[in-house]
Amino acid sequence: MEKFAIEKSTIMSYFKENYSNYIKGSPFSLQKQMPVMQLRHFIKQAVRKKNSITIQLNPTFNQTTVSECTGIATFSPYSSQLILTSLDNKTIHLINSEQIRHIRLNPNSK
Repeated sequence: MEKFAIEKSTIMSYFKENYSNYIKGSPFSLQKQMPVMQLRHFIKQAVRKKNSITIQLNPTFNQTTVSECTGIATFSPYSSQLILTSLDNKTIHLINSEQIRHIRLNPNSK
């Protein structure tokens, strides 16, 4: 009976410790800030080739944590912002170039 109680308590403690990962999804690793010229080059290349990319965004006054968004990038015809449309076309992000921390290709992109 004691063995069952010990196993049950370890399962519950594991669940309590990792509950936030289940709710938030898989956590991402914090990447280094890329140089501005490298960011510009990779963004132009991703837009031209219509690759699926993941962009890591620096914290802003609205959002205090680093975040990531994934999709297909295009340039806004009306401003200097980047438009990132999700792969399922349900979410659109308007991103200023100063916000971008890191950009990378998705492993399952075209």
